This record gives sequence, structure tokens and C-alpha cells, in this order.
Amino acid sequence: MTQIQILDDQSVTRRHRRILWASGLGIFLDGYDLSIMAVALIVLKEQWHLTPSELGGLGTAALVGALVGGLFGGPIADRWGRKSIYLIDIATFFFAAVFSGLAWDATSLIVFRFLLGLGVGADYPLSSTYMAEFLPKKSRGSAMTWIFGLWMGGALVSSLVGLALLHTGPDAWRWMLISGAIPAVLVLWLRRNLPESPRWFLRRGRWEEADQVVQWLAPQLNFQERQAAMQELAKSMEGARRHTWFDLFGRKYLKRTLYAAIPWFLMDVMGYAMAIFLPIMLLHLGLRTSEQALIGNTLFTASFVLGWVPLALLIDRIGRRQAQFWGFVGDALGLGLVGAFALSGEPPFAIAAIGLIVFQVANSFGPGNTTWIIPSELYPTELRASGHGFSTAFSRVGAAISVYLLPTVQAKFGIGGLLLILASAGLLGAILTKILGVEMAGEGLPEGGAKPEVLQREAA
Repeated sequence: MTQIQILDDQSVTRRHRRILWASGLGIFLDGYDLSIMAVALIVLKEQWHLTPSELGGLGTAALVGALVGGLFGGPIADRWGRKSIYLIDIATFFFAAVFSGLAWDATSLIVFRFLLGLGVGADYPLSSTYMAEFLPKKSRGSAMTWIFGLWMGGALVSSLVGLALLHTGPDAWRWMLISGAIPAVLVLWLRRNLPESPRWFLRRGRWEEADQVVQWLAPQLNFQERQAAMQELAKSMEGARRHTWFDLFGRKYLKRTLYAAIPWFLMDVMGYAMAIFLPIMLLHLGLRTSEQALIGNTLFTASFVLGWVPLALLIDRIGRRQAQFWGFVGDALGLGLVGAFALSGEPPFAIAAIGLIVFQVANSFGPGNTTWIIPSELYPTELRASGHGFSTAFSRVGAAISVYLLPTVQAKFGIGGLLLILASAGLLGAILTKILGVEMAGEGLPEGGAKPEVLQREAA
């Protein structure tokens, strides 16, 4: 076994777990903030007499910010290092969460939510590429799946916090939005002295700094073994020209970029629409009060564990592509079931509950997790954050369009028509995953020089 294989095949250590938690809690923040906004909108809709356009703008602002943050955060991380904005993005989130709670009208809140989205969007490519570049390949998919479950954990916690704050008075929504600053402080503390990626150091010829990180990560290796491992990794990068952001759309990586971006776009069309407006939708699906809607939303959110846990246990065996395909199929079936019954009026609540849980479980087993993992494994070090950043940004286009138009589409086509449109996005996601997908389970991360065979292999 070569030295680089020793690093790739080692067990997950406490240092790996520290990296996972420090990175993953940024994902928790996104889930928390998005869902707390869903609860706050229930209060604000009546208190501020929001129009459908304002409602859509408030639901969309953070998503548009995430689009911009992902688009620019990835290239910055590839150019100046993963740590360059790893603290800045969370600090942005902290201050924007506080100012969101101090907003005086819909316009000011939209601006602050946009700024908050910048931090979230920049953190997505950073967290994923940072974890991927440190984790052993044999457990990379499983570990990243466990951690990405923190998104739903954040959503669940925020739903409970929102329920607790719902009747604290007319300023309840302010305390809901400000509460997002509390976990941000914990993330800042955990990330305060994390190391830079050794792959990024090696790509720039900074051997001494790379050696220090490898020594921290694998203290069982002596100096000669560390040097041998780094030489092997550096050799895999030899012959690679300097990449630019535009290489994502060149002949070599275009199909991978389409695979990373389009299914994630379609997942966000469904996922963010459901995450932000489900409490309001439930008032049209058999529930009658805000409390009932929030309790229903909490139970719906909690059902994610039924898909998330099996995926974490199986993803490195069945692969990302297969899980994503069947997850999309389940998404389409779950939303399609509720939508079909809702076309003729309010569906039986049992049907609505079954369909929504099928959607949540399938989404957690498939694209709700895999679309975040896949882009981090498809590109060499110089493009990894940029590729993930573009996919993040493109996915947020889908989320923003869906969330902004949802109140209007619901008003025109009703809940049934809306859910059938969302179900069609799931069906298209399954088809494109089959056509574009390439499997990276059990493979080392690709580099631009000596490519592993999988880089040239088309999906079967």
C-alpha cells in the first residue's frame, strides 16, 4: 500500500470529526434559518399584511443571496484558500441574523435576508470541499451524509423554537430571526483555528505548510512517510494546466457540471418550496390553526431520519447516483399523490400525510443529501470549490424561482396543481440523474494531472 493510500484508507479520527462538526454546523445554520423564516412568515403575513409579491420576496431574498455567495465564494476559496472566507461567511450570517430581527418593513428585511444568504451561499462550497479533501475515501460519502443531516436537524430545531416563541407577543418574529445568531457564535468558535487543506497547499507548492497539516491529521506517519504521501499526491497533479472557472463548461468537465447543477436545481425547486411554505400549505391540507400547522411541520421535518439514516449507512455501497435516482422517483410519487387528490378539493388528511412523508423520506434518502455531496467529488483541487459553488448558485436559481412564484402559482392552479408541478420536477431529476450521472463512491478525489480511470469513464 502506498503512503497516499494509507491516508485515503485510514479510519475516521477525532481530528476528522472535529473538521466534520466545524464544517457541518454551517449547514445546520442554513437549515435553521430557512425554517425559522417559514415560521416567522406565518406571523408577518398577518402583522404586515404582506402581498403575494412581498411574501415571495421575503421567502426568496436569502436564496438569491446564497446564489451570489455560492457563485463567488467557490472561486475565492480555490484562488485564496478554503480558510480565506471560512470565518467571514459565518460572521456575515451572524450580523445579518441580528439585523433581520431589527427590520422595520418588508424592504429592509429583504435586504438583510439577502446579506444573510451571502454567508450561507459562500459556506456551501467551502464546507463540502473542505470535508471532501480531508476525509478518507472509503467513508467519505457516509460521513458527509451524516453531517448534511444537520441541515434537517437545524430545520427541526428551528421549528420547535418557532413553536415556543409563537405566542410571545407581536415581536415574536423578531426573536425567531435573531435566534439564528446563537448557533453562529458556536460555529465561529469551532472554526477559529482549523488548518488549510493540504491539497490546496500542495497545488501551490507550499510543501512545508502541507506537511504540518498532514502531521496534524495523521500523527502516526513519520517525516519520510509524510513526504512520500505528499509526493504521490503532487505527482497526481503534475501535467495539469492552471484551471479557470470557465473550464467547468469546457469539453472535459461540462457533463459533470450539468450532473452537479441541474438535478440540484430541480431538488431545490421542490425542497425549498416545501420547506418555506409547508406550514402555510398545511392550512389548506386539513389543518386549521397555526399551532396545528407548526406541529404538522415539525413532524414532517422529523420524518427525514427515516431516509437519512439508511442513506448514511448505505451510500458508500450503493453509490450516490443510484440513491439520487430512487430518491427523485419517491419525491415525484409522494407529491404526485397529494396533488392528484387535491385537484378536486381538500384531500383526506391521511392521504396528505402519507404523500408528504413519502416525499420527505425519499428526498432524505436521495437528492436532499446527494446533490450536496456529488459536486465535491467531481473536480480537481483547483476547480473543486468553484464547481460546487456554481452548482450551489444554480440550485438557488431553482429555489428562488420556485419560492417567489409559489404563492402566485398556488393562487392560479390551487394546491393540487402546484404539487403536481413540483412532482414533475422530481421525475425530471430522476431521468437526468440516469443520463448524466457518474459514480464516485470508493474513488479517490480526481486531480487534473494523472487522472484516475473514473475521470474518463461514462456512467453505465
